[in-house]
Amino acid sequence: MTARQPDSEAATPSPEQWPDLSLLTRHIIDTHHRYVRTALPSITASLHQLVSQASASAPELMRVREIFVALGEELYAHMAKEEQILFPYIDELAGAKRQGSTPPPSPFGTIANPVRMMEEDHEQALEQVQRLRELTNDYSTPADGTADHRRCLSELAAFDADLQRHTTLENTVLFPRALDLEDGMA
Repeated sequence: MTARQPDSEAATPSPEQWPDLSLLTRHIIDTHHRYVRTALPSITASLHQLVSQASASAPELMRVREIFVALGEELYAHMAKEEQILFPYIDELAGAKRQGSTPPPSPFGTIANPVRMMEEDHEQALEQVQRLRELTNDYSTPADGTADHRRCLSELAAFDADLQRHTTLENTVLFPRALDLEDGMA
């Protein structure tokens, strides 16, 4: 089963599109995190199949699979930290702002601490997809590639594109606005 890539968003997300950070965290979970959870197993299965069919003729696929599997493990852990720790705190901050109440106590000092960790995770994930691009010649099917090979590389390209949108949305809209919100409520 092929995972359906989320509809594309504006190339540069606008903070004005998300007047409430709770709506933005929900959008990220419902759109991007859901896509990652659907696409990772599908693409991994496709890569396993391709490697078993073409390991001798395309040894780079073994490395692609290895990088993608590691990326998936890292993304699962990353999304769990966002969904269980950072995003609930951002939602609480946004709720306190809406209600005009005091900000909730922070479990991590300042929100800048987990944001910095998430941005580092994003950088590492984007470095891994850059390596995937290099190994696959920008997801180009080789001349002797099969329809399955073409489909798998297309899925990898879609995953890459979504990860770019996903991390850009968090790094350029959510995180700066959350930092500003916390600063404004201090």
